[in-house]
Amino acid sequence: MDALASYLMDRVPDGMNYSDAAQLCLRLYCTVDGVPKQLLPLSKEVLGDAFAKLGHSGWVRYEGADSPEIADRGHWVEVIAAILKKGPDFVDMARGEVLARHVGFLSENVAS
Repeated sequence: MDALASYLMDRVPDGMNYSDAAQLCLRLYCTVDGVPKQLLPLSKEVLGDAFAKLGHSGWVRYEGADSPEIADRGHWVEVIAAILKKGPDFVDMARGEVLARHVGFLSENVAS
């Protein structure tokens, strides 16, 4: 498993629901503030691979049913591409910051 996927699984062993995982993925595409240097760089392909592995492993929980798409790199690249289609307001940066803190990318005492 790649470094980012392993890191996230170690930090949050219970995983994350799909909505939160998608916002974390988007946040990591927009900014890598607080991400350890050993996990960088985070291109859309690197993020796609990591989140596909997380989806395949069951770490990403899809609400209501299993979705094979969450285990596909292309799905996550499309999630990122939605920024270009829907605009920057598609990214909930406030939620992304909360999730980044939750996985240990930002300390709790960082000002919002």
